[in-house]
Amino acid sequence: MGRKAGIMRVNPKKFFRNQSPCLNEMMTFLACLKKYNFEDEYCMKEKDALNACVELQARMGKPRFTLNYHLQRLAKVMRR
Repeated sequence: MGRKAGIMRVNPKKFFRNQSPCLNEMMTFLACLKKYNFEDEYCMKEKDALNACVELQARMGKPRFTLNYHLQRLAKVMRR
């Protein structure tokens, strides 16, 4: 992210770095696969939970992050 004179910007990826919505479901599914020598018919419950989580995240969409917009607006007010 480059710097420009007079423009304030915040990298929103730094704020949402720890968000991993389906990480627990994925880890339990992978652990189950390893336990049963990568035969997924024994891990159907974990697979269904992971699929449900992924579908839910796809339906929710990407969150709108407006911090940069408000920072720009405040910067304009401060310059006046």
